[in-house]
Parts: sequence; structure tokens; C-alpha cells
Amino acid sequence: NPNENGAPRVFLVQAKMPGWWQVLLPVEPNGSTGWVKAAQVNASQTPYRIEVARGAHVLRLFSGDQKIAEEKVAIGTSDTPTPGGRFFLMELLRPSNPNGAYGPYAFGLSGFSTSLDDFGGRDPVIGIHGTNDPSSLGRDVSHGCIRLSNDSITRLAQTVPLGTPVEIVA
Repeated sequence: NPNENGAPRVFLVQAKMPGWWQVLLPVEPNGSTGWVKAAQVNASQTPYRIEVARGAHVLRLFSGDQKIAEEKVAIGTSDTPTPGGRFFLMELLRPSNPNGAYGPYAFGLSGFSTSLDDFGGRDPVIGIHGTNDPSSLGRDVSHGCIRLSNDSITRLAQTVPLGTPVEIVA
């Protein structure tokens, strides 16, 4: 059951009860959950999780309890902040211009901007993507997305599956 962009539809399981799973939904408001019948989905697990520390401007990738990468990031401005909370990687896009503003890869997260009603005429989905401006890393310059170097987003795209949990903290 693909999403509206043709990507596989994935969710992050929050809780389980017999026959049902509570999942984090990629809808507004951020943090919304719903219940799905366990028998109607294909489940998989990942050892990976991502933590973004906004104040430190870093993204940390963990496999289990072991930190396997730490990368400098750019985050949202005070007018368009990167929202905090628990999200998951919802889709992976390959922009047509790998040297453009989004770099060679862009993950769509399950979260939305809390300050924008739309972005470019579409839902204001928060993303993790590359950048054609590496000097922006370590700064508050985006519309809420998390920017990585193009090398870092490429490594991330080659490592983590859709559904990977993302925790955005202060």
C-alpha cells in the first residue's frame, strides 16, 4: 500500500496489544497515533535510530546502544524552527539535481513544521536532506528541515531503512 508519492507506507510501532499495534502516524498534529490490525501489516525491525540535538547542531546515528556516526547539521531558524519530538523516516527521495538545495537524497519524516501551513504548495513535511551550501551546517538557517553534508546524507541513505526512529531533542 504505497503512500501518495509511491513509496512504501511505513509506520513506527509505539505499543502492542493482542491483535493490534499502536503506530505513530505521519499526520498533523505531530505525535498523532492510531491502531492497526497486526495481521494486516508486514513487520520488520531495525537496530538503527537517529537522534538530532538541535542545540548542538548534530545528528547521531546509533545501532543498538552504539553510536556509529555523528554529523554536523543545520536546523530551522527561530521563525521556522525544527520541531522536537519522536518521528520516523517515512520516505527516501532522490532529487533530480543531486547538486541542488536538497543534495543527492532527501528523507521525508513523519513530522510537520509547526510554523508553516505549506511549503512550496505542499504539506510542510520535515525532512533530513543534503545541501549545496555546506557553510550552512552548524547554523539555524533552514525552514525546519535538517541539513547534512552531501557525503553524510549519502551514507545515511545507504545505511538506514525507512521506518527508522528519529528523536529530535533540544
